[in-house]
Amino acid sequence: MSELDLLNLARSTTEHQVTWFAQMITINFGMVVAIYYFLHRAKLALKIFTFFAYSVGMMVLLGEMLVEANIKEGVIEALRALPPEHLSRPIVRYLAVYDSWLTLTTRITFNLSVWLFWFAMCYLLFFWKRDSKQLDS
Repeated sequence: MSELDLLNLARSTTEHQVTWFAQMITINFGMVVAIYYFLHRAKLALKIFTFFAYSVGMMVLLGEMLVEANIKEGVIEALRALPPEHLSRPIVRYLAVYDSWLTLTTRITFNLSVWLFWFAMCYLLFFWKRDSKQLDS
């Protein structure tokens, strides 16, 4: 593969990860709305089924994100294996950003957010009690 092909593949994997993360956020907002309006009154069996279906969907998205992350790691290894004196400026910059605090912070945020989503839905489904006297405006 050429240097340009590797760069395009790395950027493509990032695009896929961001798209799947956006879908995770959408699913979580949908779950919050569903819990707020009707699942908080549902019986335990429906809550368990809902949480199971939610967890399966989130695991599929997370799994796909991890596949893309592994492909990206292979691309980065391939780019680093190229002779440094022949790397173009965009590749040098890309590798510099990839080795920076920004990429580390993004990775940590991606990983922690998935767990945060999961624990938040667990709490909202099984432990949160909506104030029954509160009127929706």
